[in-house]
Amino acid sequence: MSIDPALPRSLGGSIQDRIRAAVEAEIVSGERPPGSVIDDRQLSERFQASRTPVREALLVLAAQGLVHIAPRSGIYVRQASIDELVASLEALTEVESVLAGMAARRAAAAHCAELRTAMAACTERAAVADVHGYESANRDLHQVIYRASGNPVLVETVRSLRRTLAAYRQCSIRHPGRLGASAEEHGGIVAAICAGDPVAAATAMRKHINLGGEALVELVVAAQTLGAKHDTVAPRDPARATRRAPSRR
Repeated sequence: MSIDPALPRSLGGSIQDRIRAAVEAEIVSGERPPGSVIDDRQLSERFQASRTPVREALLVLAAQGLVHIAPRSGIYVRQASIDELVASLEALTEVESVLAGMAARRAAAAHCAELRTAMAACTERAAVADVHGYESANRDLHQVIYRASGNPVLVETVRSLRRTLAAYRQCSIRHPGRLGASAEEHGGIVAAICAGDPVAAATAMRKHINLGGEALVELVVAAQTLGAKHDTVAPRDPARATRRAPSRR
C-alpha cells in the first residue's frame, strides 16, 4: 500500500498531522513492519517539509507506542515483546467482547442494517480472496459495532490495542482459509447483536478473536519472524540502543 501525502492535505490539518497520519497508516497496514528503519530525511523530502514537523510527528507516534526513537542509533517502527503481544491480544479479546455485548443491548435498526451490509461485503471479498478488500470491509463492520456500543472510552482502548497488534495480525489474516473462517464468524456476531442477545454476541466475538488457539500461535510466530528479519538494525529497548550507539557514530 502506498500512502498519498496529498490525501491528508485535502482533509485539512498541519504538515505535522499529515506526516503522522501517513506514517501511522503505513505502520498499521504492515508496509512499515516492526523493527524497520524510519528515515526522517526521506520523510522531509517526501513531504517537502523541514525536519522539525517530521520530528514532531515521530514524537507523537512514539508517545502512541508505534515508533521507537533510539538516541545516537536511529528511529524504528517499534517492536513489541512477545509478552506485550500476548497481553495485548488478551485485552483485545475481552474489550471487544464487552463492546459486542453493549452493541447487542443498544444497537438500533440502522446499526443492524450497516452490520449486514458490512458482513455481506466481507463474505464477498473472502470468496475471491481479496485480502485488502476484506480488511476494509472487516474494519467497517467493527466500526459499526463500536458505534453501536455507545462507549467511546472502551472504543479508544480497542483502537490503541489494535494499533499495537496490527502489523503482526496482518500475517495471520493472509493464511489460507482464514478469510472464509473470519467471514463466517462475523455471521454469528451480527446475528447475536441484531437479536439483542448480549451474552451470545460477547461469546461470538471472543471466538472470533480466538485468544486461546490458532490466533495466539500465529501472533507469536509473526512476531518472531519479523523480529528476526529486522533484529540486525532495530534495537528492542533503550538499554540495547545505548550499548550499540558507539558503533553508529
